[in-house]
Amino acid sequence: MKKTPKGIFITGTDTGVGKTFVTGALSAILQEQGFDVGVMKPAESGAIQDGKKLIACDATFLKKMARSNDPMELINPYVFKAPLSPYHAGREAGVTIDPAKIVTAFNELASRHDIVLVEGAGGILAPLTHDFSMGDLARRLNLPVLIVAHPYLGSINHTQLTAEALDGLGLEIFGIIFNQHKKEKFPTLDIDFIKDKTCAEVLGVTPFLEKPKNKKSMVALVKAGLNIERLLCRIKELSPLGQQARYEKLDKKYVWHPFTQMKDWLKEDIVIAESGDGITVRDVAGREYLDAFSSYWCNVHGHGEKRINRAIKKQAGKICHSTFLGLSNLPAIELAEKLASITPPGLDKVFYSDNGSTAVEVALKMAFQYWRNINPKTKKKKFLALKNAYHGDTAGAMSVGAIDIYHATYKDILFAVDFAPSPYCYRCPIEKKYPDCALACADIVDNMLKEAKGSIAAMIIEPVVQCPAGIITAPHGYLKRIAQICKEHDVLLIADEVAVGFGRTGKMFACDNEGVTPDIMAMSKSITGGVSPLAVTMTSEKLFDAFCDDYGKYKTFYHGHTYTGNQLGCAVALENLKLFDEKGIIGLIQEKSAYLADLLTSLKDLKAVGDIRQRGLIAGIELVKNKKSKKPFPVKNRVGAKVTNKAKSYGLLARPLGDVVVLFPAPVATHEELEKMVKILRRSIETVTKRY
Repeated sequence: MKKTPKGIFITGTDTGVGKTFVTGALSAILQEQGFDVGVMKPAESGAIQDGKKLIACDATFLKKMARSNDPMELINPYVFKAPLSPYHAGREAGVTIDPAKIVTAFNELASRHDIVLVEGAGGILAPLTHDFSMGDLARRLNLPVLIVAHPYLGSINHTQLTAEALDGLGLEIFGIIFNQHKKEKFPTLDIDFIKDKTCAEVLGVTPFLEKPKNKKSMVALVKAGLNIERLLCRIKELSPLGQQARYEKLDKKYVWHPFTQMKDWLKEDIVIAESGDGITVRDVAGREYLDAFSSYWCNVHGHGEKRINRAIKKQAGKICHSTFLGLSNLPAIELAEKLASITPPGLDKVFYSDNGSTAVEVALKMAFQYWRNINPKTKKKKFLALKNAYHGDTAGAMSVGAIDIYHATYKDILFAVDFAPSPYCYRCPIEKKYPDCALACADIVDNMLKEAKGSIAAMIIEPVVQCPAGIITAPHGYLKRIAQICKEHDVLLIADEVAVGFGRTGKMFACDNEGVTPDIMAMSKSITGGVSPLAVTMTSEKLFDAFCDDYGKYKTFYHGHTYTGNQLGCAVALENLKLFDEKGIIGLIQEKSAYLADLLTSLKDLKAVGDIRQRGLIAGIELVKNKKSKKPFPVKNRVGAKVTNKAKSYGLLARPLGDVVVLFPAPVATHEELEKMVKILRRSIETVTKRY
């Protein structure tokens, strides 16, 4: 791993502030300090026509200053004659810039040099394509950004605007250099003010050079204006080696991770996520990984979606949060209206919280209190759930869960719940076979409710897929049958759509697959596109009305959270749902689900693959020691964990559920990315399981 950052991206507050001059001088200065320096000008416009050849003057100057032997096609992948932005100059020349070509060229340069100085064109928002700016390129290259600004009138405004743009893009500011690019007096720079407003270091002020005698004298004058010691310190601070070592040490000293045996964690090399684009996540060392589980089943539009980021900035500019107790707010009202229009008919009332566990907790309390409100002497005080269920980690949510590794430890603090067999067809708990079984497991629910004699307040279910249990997919018709049974026994049905909602199964909500409207529905995860915490619990007007009465009757629903109805979360959710409509996300999921199903068939021949279960873009690959007998691997072998760790070494982020490897990609994943995911999983499964 390098002891320097792969590179520094150099941008300007304006066109003509002297980025090229500063970049060239820095290349020479860093060479004097012992660095092997590469230079790059990804796209240059305004080139000089020399016969049939275009001369890229800036790139040529950089190559000379760095004494580079690298070919010009690496230093300057795109050159255009028109003095326009790269996108518009390329369009005029009939050329479409491919950012991947630039990234490939940069990676080649980075492999040859200690550090590569990349000079952008124009400012940080100058477009390379219609949807990809210089700032996006800096993100893609995972580089800190050096701002070159002028010191003349207007510099404070221009410098702050550039710094704000970089912050909005999530880019690290390497520092600021003020360059005197013209012979003109300027007011005294208020360095402290600039540092305070941009949160960035000012590394120096370079002098105006009218006619430098030679390269040596030019470099000497620039050096005199820079704080070389701080420049070198910044390079050291931002080196991948330094970043990884520093943050790994801090993580292991202070952080306790969820669902993680920390004894193992403290001994392992860890991935520290630093940035992301699309379904790619980058760590602090610049390594890239495909996010194969949507950052735990929530990301929809990919990392860095500009519309979502813009919605956050716009709302943050107004207000981030105000209490929902005694107040309301615009985003929460608008989101409630939108949710009522897209959820199963009859769910018209929205209660906000902030995560899946709390959404379920709200649902359980609502169901319990509903029966007390309409009949204080009610017998309906118990809940029915499914074995292998997982509904969250708060006490109520754990009570209706039934996965021993998560819940057994806490049994003494949980309330009693009745559990019915889950529809786990691969390992049928009642030893039947679908479809000959005629949904016998649902009939057991019917019998249990009969035997309960009116004591069950509600049944809670993860519709269509029990995700944390190992992607257990219910056979078609099961959900509808359960809904009918609950109705016949006057039992409320709670649908936990936290993981499966918002398109994951190929319909907007999993309940839509079988035309079911539950009495209460809990949602979270993808409601914000996987960007910010938010959850909702929805119910009907009928249930809501049971809580509306005179204050003295104490039928109020006494439940709430500090961040209930948070404006930022609601604003993001609204933009997420707009993108669902505009991008046709449900259609994309249906098309890509079919494509993924075809890809997964390639794993069926593997000796260790016992079952492949899929609904929409949710898939689980169950690994077994013996395919014929379905005998599992011994728990101590941790085969699923070893497979996903191996996949990580190949550039794929996935999580196992025991020995079920989960594939849960974001809907924006391309066919090529889905293919790569499945190929890496196959390679990882083969590599690990051949030992057992």
